[in-house]
Amino acid sequence: MNWRQNPTRVAWLVLTVNLLLCCLLAVAVPLGLRSYLLHATRAAKMFVTTTVGTAQVWAPNAQDPTAVTGSEQRPVVQASRLVTDAVARAVLTIATDEAGARSLATVQLDPDSGITIAAARIPRFTLSQDPSQITVNFGRGRLFIDTQAADNRDVTLFLTTPQAAMTLAVGTFDISIDGDETLLRVRSGQALVTAAGQQVTVNGGERVTIRANNTPELPVPDTLNLVLNGRFEGRLTPAWQEHVSLGQSDLVPGSITQEQSGQRQAIRFTRKTEDNAPNEIGLWQEVNRDVVGYDSLILRFDLQVINQSVPGGGYQASEYPLMVRIDYTDRYGKDQFWVHGFYHFDLPSGVTWVAPTTRGEQVPLGVWYTYESPNLFQLLQENRPARINTIMVYAAGHDYDSRVSDVALTVR
Repeated sequence: MNWRQNPTRVAWLVLTVNLLLCCLLAVAVPLGLRSYLLHATRAAKMFVTTTVGTAQVWAPNAQDPTAVTGSEQRPVVQASRLVTDAVARAVLTIATDEAGARSLATVQLDPDSGITIAAARIPRFTLSQDPSQITVNFGRGRLFIDTQAADNRDVTLFLTTPQAAMTLAVGTFDISIDGDETLLRVRSGQALVTAAGQQVTVNGGERVTIRANNTPELPVPDTLNLVLNGRFEGRLTPAWQEHVSLGQSDLVPGSITQEQSGQRQAIRFTRKTEDNAPNEIGLWQEVNRDVVGYDSLILRFDLQVINQSVPGGGYQASEYPLMVRIDYTDRYGKDQFWVHGFYHFDLPSGVTWVAPTTRGEQVPLGVWYTYESPNLFQLLQENRPARINTIMVYAAGHDYDSRVSDVALTVR
């Protein structure tokens, strides 16, 4: 039919098509705009620092790696690979802001570890209810992962290993690869583990082993924790008691406060008087537990050094912005103690004080850092503990600002 012979029908056809297109656009454009506002994402900010040795960052398509040493913050982009050698330790911070103040996750790499940051995306607009999402491919070594809500938004971290795929919610996790098996310890939070077509849920205080080409084993309790209320939830007493030591009776002591930091409950030690007077404040707990017959004694906790006025560990390596001390009785019946400190600002050049690494270690500034001690039975050797008497977490120096959370002294 020639349209000239029936122009009315053609006109109605054109009007009908236009009406349908108009209706389609009237629905599709708002829906498309709504979908964009609710689900559009942008790349998260990422940077890496090292606490020991030199780490390597392989940018996408790079022929050679970039070395990261000391306390420098090296920006990292998606699809980068981060590798530590046999002595290096590195911390990857993933945040919503350039300064890293609103952290989504920190990933600590032990020596001889390697990961690829496949993706790190956060919702572009505040209207979105989607969680921030991070995808990490873990190839070898050991990781300590801390995830936390930021900007009133949860975060989900997808972690793959040669043996399993894991979905980590807000919490703290310890993952290691040893040969053909992956071991996951959930210190807090929850993880969903998938392998060989089967899923298991692992809750805080549990561990699970996944072997190559096998389904995950059933989660089991991780270890026996000797510390009461190490997460500092609710009332601190009677489990914890305050410790205050002042060089002079007229000094103003520092403050001890309970704070919420993301999803964690923390203790903060602060003092800012600028009087250059040595002092200590902290919390201590009576443990009074025999540890004879156990093979492993390990201390774990999370810490954050925010500021310190005394560099390093002070003149005698005894004044750190955060310290831990364990008093114990050895197998010969003699009372002993073990102490370890954490600092960020090193000694100035030319200063001949005792090296801060004598009784401590350097950590990144303002970043939550997970510390795990060696097996103290092996470290203390001839003075091996037979009974744990007390444990204390504290700050020492002149002025300081630090936080501690999730303290656990475990035996197995």
